[in-house]
Order: sequence, then structure tokens, then C-alpha cells
Amino acid sequence: MNWYYGSLLWHIAQPQKSNVYDFTKIPLAVVDIGHQNINFLMVDNFRFVKYLSKSEDFGMNKFYELVAAEIDGADSQSWALISAVNKPKGERFYRPKVAITSTNLDDFLPNLIEMFSREITSRVLAWLPERVTDVIITGGGGEFFWEDIQRLLREASINAYLAAPSRQANALGQYIYGEVQFIRATGS
Repeated sequence: MNWYYGSLLWHIAQPQKSNVYDFTKIPLAVVDIGHQNINFLMVDNFRFVKYLSKSEDFGMNKFYELVAAEIDGADSQSWALISAVNKPKGERFYRPKVAITSTNLDDFLPNLIEMFSREITSRVLAWLPERVTDVIITGGGGEFFWEDIQRLLREASINAYLAAPSRQANALGQYIYGEVQFIRATGS
């Protein structure tokens, strides 16, 4: 899970508002919500804390299963369904192969998003070490559920930040992390 440390590096490297904490000097969490998993990474004074970090088998794929359960004949792994879910409001239509008409996902998606965001937030809060008050959210799922997760964490007195764009933060963060490891190993 050290590679998610790269998302923290990416987030720190981005221009920030002047009132944002210096993340290199406080304990914080990085939560990556991916397709298969949620990864919880604890960072204390810019050092990875492996024994407090973990991964759970609960990602966007579980959300797609909830969406598919609402539609007769839907396949949760269908690229058309996944694509429709991730479209902007008003453009979310999906038609399974067996259906004659498309389903407007906006009829039920907001309720599922709220419910799933609450589940993610409860998992974050259950894991979150007591001394941590700041969480960086990343990953495709993090960006998708950001509005609700941010609000729910704020209600729990947790400061939340989005490493955005999240997929780019993960990819370039991993590159930065690898580069730092290479420099350390070679002394270059």
C-alpha cells in the first residue's frame, strides 16, 4: 500500500489555499476508494505507518452491484452500466441487452449514492486512528462520492481533502513515489 503514499505526495505538490495544514507535520489518513477495494493509509509526520494501514474488499464494484439490482436484466460488470453511472446528471441512461427501453438512473441513483457514501464514511470512521483529524480522499470512487463523503466527514469533525483529479493523483503520485525510492536507492 506504500504506492498510495504517492497520492499524498501529489496532493502536497499541488497549489493549495493558504489556510491548509502542512501535511508533512501532522498525522493524517489517505483513503483510496478504488474499483475493488478501499485502502486506508495512515501517515504520521510524513512517515507511512504500516501497522495502522489496511485494505478492505469494498469498492466501486459493490456500488455497481447495488445499481444493477435496481434494473431487471442488468449486469453489474457491464461497461455500458458503469459508463452510464459515471455520466453527468441528466445523461445517465442504461439499457440492458434484454430490455426494450432505457432506465433513467437519476430516478434512484441519488439515494444509492447517499447510502453508499454513508457506508464508506462509517468504514473510514471505524478505522480512523483517534489522533487523526485530516483525511485525503483519492481514487475514482473517492472523486465520485466526494460531495457526500466530505459532508459526512465534516459532520464528524474530520477535515477532508480531495486529491484531484483522483486518478491522475494516483498515477502521478505513484510515479513520484517510485522516483523518490529510486533516488534513495541509487543516491542520485
